[in-house]
Amino acid sequence: METTVYEDKAKQLIAEMKQLIEAKGINNGNALEEAGLNHELVNKIFNGEQLPSLSEFLALCQISGISFQLPTVETPNTPM
Repeated sequence: METTVYEDKAKQLIAEMKQLIEAKGINNGNALEEAGLNHELVNKIFNGEQLPSLSEFLALCQISGISFQLPTVETPNTPM
């Protein structure tokens, strides 16, 4: 099965998240369950068997401490 560039990037990001989570010592803690992720699912994601959904990816970002800001655009409150 051929992978795309985006899948390769996602797997790279997930590997980095795994390292951060393990370094913080919360891999076996309650933080995963509090974020709505069970250990079985996280193991599948970290072992490369499954890519996370958007909500799972954002939960892993939150747990690992990765934050990002989406760009915002201010628009005038006048009709065009």
